[in-house]
Order: sequence, then C-alpha cells, then structure tokens
Amino acid sequence: MTEIIQPDDLNEWTDWIDSQDVMQKLHVSVRTLQSWRTNGLLPYSRINNKIYYRKSDILALLNKYYIARREADDDESTQ
Repeated sequence: MTEIIQPDDLNEWTDWIDSQDVMQKLHVSVRTLQSWRTNGLLPYSRINNKIYYRKSDILALLNKYYIARREADDDESTQ
C-alpha cells in the first residue's frame, strides 16, 4: 500500500536543501562539504548520489562553533 503525501506533510520538506545550496550559502567548496560529512560534522541523506542536508543541522553546526566574543578581541579594542 502506498502512502499518500498530504499538503500539510510538505511543510517538513522545506528543511532539506542540496549540496549546491549549502556551498553557496556558506561559501565553502565541494571538498570542505565532503570533509564535514566524512568527519561526522554535518549529517546528510544520500539518494542516487545526490546529497541533501537539513537546514536545522547546518544551523546547529554554525551554532556549535559560534564565538560570541573572545578575550583577545577585547584586548585589541582597548589598545
């Protein structure tokens, strides 16, 4: 029995983007994106050699490495 996708279910799909979109948004290369996948930094889904990422996973990665303000930055601004 096949499952019918309802219009409300499509809202979940807006969270998925492909590699090209990720590279453009983050200004990274194919190799960088491949490294992130290989090292487990960025989860992904692969269908017929096309790779998709959740926007929420990309934002989580950015938030994980977010540096609000470092002490070195504070020292430079006082000189």
